[in-house]
Amino acid sequence: MKKCFFLLAGLIPFLYSCGSVPADLKEYSPVAIMTVYSNPSVPWYDEKTGSESVEDGILSGAVNRFLNKKNPENTTTQERIDYASALLSERMRAFGLEVIDPSTNKDLSAYKHAGKDFTDYLGNTVPAQGYEAFTTSNGKQNRSICKESGAKSVIYVNFRFQKVIVKDGVRDKGVAPRLVMSVFGTDSKGKMILNKEYKAVSGDYAELIKSSDWDKEKVVSLYPQLEEKLITQFLTDFVLAGDNEAAEHYKPTAIKVKTAAQKTGDGDNGAAQTGAEDAVLSEKKATAKKLLERGMTAQEAAEITGLSQEEVEKLNQQE
Repeated sequence: MKKCFFLLAGLIPFLYSCGSVPADLKEYSPVAIMTVYSNPSVPWYDEKTGSESVEDGILSGAVNRFLNKKNPENTTTQERIDYASALLSERMRAFGLEVIDPSTNKDLSAYKHAGKDFTDYLGNTVPAQGYEAFTTSNGKQNRSICKESGAKSVIYVNFRFQKVIVKDGVRDKGVAPRLVMSVFGTDSKGKMILNKEYKAVSGDYAELIKSSDWDKEKVVSLYPQLEEKLITQFLTDFVLAGDNEAAEHYKPTAIKVKTAAQKTGDGDNGAAQTGAEDAVLSEKKATAKKLLERGMTAQEAAEITGLSQEEVEKLNQQE
C-alpha cells in the first residue's frame, strides 16, 4: 500500500494512506477532536527565512521557561490554548457540526493507549484542558477512536504561538503576535480527509521601546483575535466549502473560559481529580529522571519540574 508522511507543526510525522481532501466536513460529522495543544512559549519568527528561534529546544526550552516564569508569554500559555480549544468546539457546533464531548476521550481505550513522545513529558507541548498532547497517530488508532465514540472522523489540532518584528522601512518599530493553526484529520476508516495549515499576523502590535523591551501583555492579549480568525478560515474551507460570503454572515458569540484558579474550585469528582494528579506526578518524575540523566543536579531538576529535591534524589537511588 502506498504511504505518505504528513507533518503537524514540524513535529513527529503522521503516517497514513494518501487520500483526497473533501469539500464538506459535515459529511464526516460527528467529529471527535483527538487533541488540541500548543507550544509553551512565544518564540520569534523570521518572515524572511521562514524560521523560528530555538527557544523551544528540548532541555533548553524547559530551562528557559523556568528562568522566564514571570514572562506573560509563558505564564498565559494554558489560558491561550484553553481558549483556543473552547473556541474551536463552540465554533464547530455553530457551523452545524456535531462534536463529540472531549471529556469522554479519557474513557476510550484507544485514547488511553495512544503514544506520547518524550518531548511531551518535558513540557514542550501544552495540551488544552481535557486533552493529551498527541503529536503522532496512525490509522488503526483513529479507526478505534471512531468505533468507540461513534464519530465519523477524528481531527488533531495544533496552535503554534509566535511573535514577529514589525518594521517601518528598515527600522524595527514593534512586536506583533503570529499564529499558526495546523489541522489534520481522518475519516472513520483511518483515511486522511484533511491536512492544512493556517497562518495569521495581527495588524496591531506593541511598540518597541528598545530591542528587548515591549508590552508583552499587549502582545499576548491579541492572540484571541487570531484564534477566531484562523478557526473561522478552517471552517469556511471545510464546512462552507470556501463560501466566504456565507462566512461573512456568521455571527460569532462570545465564550468564557475558566481560569486555572476557577477550575481548581469546580468541585470535580474526587477520584478523577486524584487520577489526574497521579498522572501529572508521574510525568514530572519521568521528566526529572531524564534531566538527571543529562547531567543536571537534583536541585536544578527539582526547580524545573516542581518536585521536591528529596523526591528527585529518590529517583537517583532507584535502579
